[in-house]
Amino acid sequence: MATTTDNPPAPAGTLRAVIDALPLTATLTAIVLTWLSWPDVANSDGDVPPLQPVEARSAEALEATFADFGYAWPADQVPPVSVQTFPHDLAETRTPVKKSLFFRTLLPLVLAENARIEAQRESLMKAIDGDLPEARRVAILTRLAGEYGVDTDPLTDATARTLRARVDTVPPALALAQAAKESGWGTSRFAIEGNNLFGEWTWDASQGMTPRERSADADHFVRRFETLRISVRSYLNNLNRHGAYERFRTLRTEARQAGRGMTPAQMAGGLEQYSERGLAYVNEVRAMITTNRLDRVMANARLTELPERIAQR
Repeated sequence: MATTTDNPPAPAGTLRAVIDALPLTATLTAIVLTWLSWPDVANSDGDVPPLQPVEARSAEALEATFADFGYAWPADQVPPVSVQTFPHDLAETRTPVKKSLFFRTLLPLVLAENARIEAQRESLMKAIDGDLPEARRVAILTRLAGEYGVDTDPLTDATARTLRARVDTVPPALALAQAAKESGWGTSRFAIEGNNLFGEWTWDASQGMTPRERSADADHFVRRFETLRISVRSYLNNLNRHGAYERFRTLRTEARQAGRGMTPAQMAGGLEQYSERGLAYVNEVRAMITTNRLDRVMANARLTELPERIAQR
């Protein structure tokens, strides 16, 4: 998996944030429970749980928007907001502020996408072990097999074992550390122009950007994503299905079977193939987690409801 730190000039943004409000008429918990009751629970379509879209034209405006939500860093109570893209002037911001804005932007996205996976996993367990109507069981397993890259018969024990290992969450601290490293704290060219937070590649020119320092014989592109949230979803899916990260999934499964959680630093041990630097890359990610105290800061982080004054706008 390629990594990049290609940083473009960051044009100054306008000093405002535009909030495109989507009314939340129920709590996130109620919405997720409703989603679990639908026959197409495993569908990858839609943004579940929903987040409030936010467009920030500058770092100053993004800070003001977070303040309006009562969202500081660090935070246990995380508002359900989805910053669509990073402001272009983030690179010009003082380092402590830049890091705080970056972490606050990414954390709700990772928590929301993990919640989506948790709901999928609960649905998976019901399909494997529960007493569901056969048609619903087949539909759930087929959809999940498609999303998580399992091409065997959805009703076999082998498929069930593979899905158990793949349909699972990623520690938020690990995701934020990798995103910070891969995107230059949200200031790289690929983060600004393509919402690519994790250095993901594609071989489809229509979906990517050409790296400026790509060798003459290379034919890869760096993926573009419509929003930051879609980049987070793609990253989680990548770790959960790509063959290069089988050890990552094995470590996670072993920890789950032993009834213990794994620290983000331990989970990073399964990512040697994420970069050509191998173990050196793993150690850099671990250092990012430790230096920024991400494992401690996010130990109790949870998505909350929007403040009523904002939800009613």
